[in-house]
Amino acid sequence: AGIGDGHNGGGPIWAVFDADAVQRSHWNPYPPEVDIDGGFFFSANTLGELAKKIVMKYQRVPMPPENLEATVARYNAFVDSGVDSDFGKPSPAYKIARAPFFAAWATPVPHDCRAGLRINSHCQVVDLQGQVIPGLYCGGESAGGFSLHGLARAVCQGYIAAKHATGESSS
Repeated sequence: AGIGDGHNGGGPIWAVFDADAVQRSHWNPYPPEVDIDGGFFFSANTLGELAKKIVMKYQRVPMPPENLEATVARYNAFVDSGVDSDFGKPSPAYKIARAPFFAAWATPVPHDCRAGLRINSHCQVVDLQGQVIPGLYCGGESAGGFSLHGLARAVCQGYIAAKHATGESSS
């Protein structure tokens, strides 16, 4: 289910499941096993209530309840027919039907960029001919050629870029 506005793929991806899925997996979806205060896991007695609860910092707008209800109804129809017409999931077997319902943040996050924008020693982005693109800076994991990660690199390269940018002509 998405927020239906077409921006950024419609928002974060949520794994939506029901009490039967919890029982099948022998999982305890309650604290301390999950963090219900962090904005990454929600539960409710209806799909509409669940959609209204799905609000977090990476989501531009709340999820409309009718979108979640329609998405789950469509998926449940795939279970009935045995064919997933959207994603080709082989023989979808389990409906999402028994309360309580759950939503867990399942959005993939790219990490450890091993390719990206080329930069010079001032963190200016350079084109394929090695020429500086005026006013464009890059740092952290977005800067290509590094296989490390962490806040330190982003902070250091941000400092270098800011120091250079403030001295750069605005012409």
